[in-house]
Formats: sequence, structure tokens, C-alpha cells
Amino acid sequence: MLSKVRKFLASEIFLILMAVIAAVIICVDQLLGTPVYYGLSVYFGFLCFIVFALSDDLITMLGPGLLLLSFVIQYKNSFDDYMGYLWGIPILVVCVLVHVWLGRSSFKGVSLKSLPLTKPICFASVAMLLGGVGITTTAEYFSTLSIVYMIMLGPFILLVYWYFSSRFKSSSSFDFGRLAFVMVVVSSFIIFAIFEYYGEHWAKFISSPNILPFQWRNNACTLLMIAMPFGFYLAQNRSVWFFAVPVLSCVAIVLSGSRGGLVFGAIEFLILVIYYSVVDKPHKWVYLSVLGLGIVACVVVVLKFSDMLSYTIDRFTSSKENFRRIGLWKRSVTDFLSNPLFGRGIGYMGNRDFHPSQVGQLCWYHSSIPQVIGSMGIAGILAYGYQLFARVKVLRGCGSAGACVLLSLVGLELMSLVNPGIFAPAYLIIITILFAAAENEVSS
Repeated sequence: MLSKVRKFLASEIFLILMAVIAAVIICVDQLLGTPVYYGLSVYFGFLCFIVFALSDDLITMLGPGLLLLSFVIQYKNSFDDYMGYLWGIPILVVCVLVHVWLGRSSFKGVSLKSLPLTKPICFASVAMLLGGVGITTTAEYFSTLSIVYMIMLGPFILLVYWYFSSRFKSSSSFDFGRLAFVMVVVSSFIIFAIFEYYGEHWAKFISSPNILPFQWRNNACTLLMIAMPFGFYLAQNRSVWFFAVPVLSCVAIVLSGSRGGLVFGAIEFLILVIYYSVVDKPHKWVYLSVLGLGIVACVVVVLKFSDMLSYTIDRFTSSKENFRRIGLWKRSVTDFLSNPLFGRGIGYMGNRDFHPSQVGQLCWYHSSIPQVIGSMGIAGILAYGYQLFARVKVLRGCGSAGACVLLSLVGLELMSLVNPGIFAPAYLIIITILFAAAENEVSS
């Protein structure tokens, strides 16, 4: 009986069904109101927990988990709302224990020493733990938020890397194509969510055609850019029609109003088209033709319908919009000089005059490079520089799967230049899972 349940949970039909349920939930906010949305999202989370408990296949539970993340990000200042559901944590713990118990017979842990990215992750973790040493106060360093982030971005990532590598290697049915399909479905859901937002505010859009900004635009673009290469991967290995998902992702990114998404999403798409035009020759002219039509469409929009993009364009040149980020980037240099060896530390809150961060969030520099420089100093520059070099080196040796994940990393790193990105636990966990999958695709 359990094997039949697991087979259904691992099917594409079930994943699509979960995406449809998630889509219905985001539509509920318009019809019934936000409080109902919160409740339904929590119950969707419980459904994800049950999938996790019953399945011994991590790709099966990854899809629902990413769908859950994709609509939880859609509400600003939702910290207090979700804190009301802390009673669900024991249920999650039970589901984790059931998952471990049911999968114990097929689990064969691998040695951390044998995994190629163990050492780089450890170096980055140590740099983060040392961040602020010599200058930070005891209260700052040992604040709950600081400790949580240091653990989540350090030792916990190492645990995720080891566990997923072990599970993937223990699975006789591991298929990178299934993981790619998960990423495409998640992309499709985010695209739907953005279009649904426009549908929800259609009257406003029609009365004054322009980008409709929403708070979760950068998170949406980050997820879309992580997932974008997988549409190309499936277009090459399964059906060229999967190429439609990256194309629609670009449209959704434009509609999101994210400046970083607009610039770096376009750069990533261009890189992907060039790369897959070379390695996927049967579909070369499909990619290049769509790229050409896209360029023509952009020129037409800029020349004839520039008012529709005025919201995003104005934010590029607005001193008010850029004051915060530029100020934080300058402050990172000041923070570095105050403690060159180890920086100010990840939990430093002295820059809240530029970035009054929300409850449960650190005071980010809003760019990965200043974040490393200001938070971790020379130790961080060396550790994160080595980690990036090691990641690229490993993925280059992992065949077509490695190339896909490397391009996904490029998308995340590009978006991280103007957003927390790689310092957000959720995104770092996702990319770490993708590393483990690419490595296993070659070794299996």
C-alpha cells in the first residue's frame, strides 16, 4: 500500500495537482480575504509535511515545498500572522521523524569528506561564525536572529548538502529530469501568481496602464531566475515546448516591476539562449527566433508604449529609490575598514538608518559582494571567493545537469548583486540541493 502511495506522490500528475491547489489558494485572497488565505496556506503546508513523511524520495517532496515557499513570500509583514500557527511545529517534527523512520532501510549515508563541496561550505561557515569578532558586542553576536542565521547559512547548509547527496545516491530511481520538471512547474505557478495579481487589479491597470508593483517582486524574480535554465534543459531533452516557460518567465519578470529582475533576468535569458543554441542544435533556430522577436518587442514597447514601463524605468534614475542601496554599499566599505579581518558580523544592526529591516530579518546590505565585505571582511572574501571557484569547478565536470545548475547559480548570483539572494536561507538551500542533484547525475 505504501509503495502505491509513494508512486502516486512521485507522479507528475500529483505535482500538477498540488500546483493547482496552490493556485486556488492565492485566488482565495481576492474572493474571501487575507485571513482565509493564511489559514489555507498553513493547511497546504501540512499537506506538504504529510508528503514529506510518506515519501522516501526527496524530489517528490521538493515540489510541494517550493510551491509552499512560492506563495508564502507573497505577503509582506506576515511574520506575526504566521507566528499564530507555531502549534504546527510539533506536527512538522513528527513528519520528519516518520520520514526518517520509513526511509531508514534504503538510506546509505555518504562520507562528508567524499563530497566535493564540503570544504568550501565549511570555510564559508567559519567565515560567517567569525564575522564581527573583535568589534561586535556580545548582545549583537548572540542575538537570537544572528545565531539562527549563522546556523541556517552555515552548519545547516552542510547538513542539507550531506543529506540530499546521501538520499540521491541511495535512490536507484534518481532522475535529474524529474527535478527539472519540478522547477518548471514551480516557475509556472509563480508566472500564474503574477498574472493573477494583474487580473485581481485589472480595473486599475486598464484605467492607467503601467507596471503594478507588488512587495514580493524580488523574491518572485529570484525564484524564476533560479528555475529558468530548467525549461531549456527539458526543451533539449524532452520537448521544445518547455521553452515556453522561460519565455513566459521573462514576461512575468517585466510585469513584476523588479529592476534587478528586468536587468539580470534579461542577461540570464540571453546567456541561456546563446548556450543552448550551441549545445542544442536541433532547436537552435527556435531559441534564436524567439530571442529576435523578443528584442523587436522590447524596442516597440520602449518606443511606443514607454509609459507602461515608466514605474520601473523611473526607479532606475530616482535618487530616492537608489539612496538606500548606494548608502548601504558605501557603508559596507566603512564597516570593512572598522574591522578588516572579520568585518562587522552578520547580525550587525548599525545600518538600520538606511535599511529599517522588518521583524525576523537581518539588516542586509542588499548585495552579496558588500555583504561579504562588510559582514565578514578578508576572511569572508577568501572563503566565499574559494567557494564560488569550487562550485564552478565541480559543476563544469557534471555534464549537462551540471551546466544547467551552473546557469541556475549564475541567475541566483546575478540577482544577489541587488538583493540578499545567496544569504537568504531558502534560496541557499535550493541551490545546495541542486548541487547535490547535479553531482549525483554524473556519479549514478
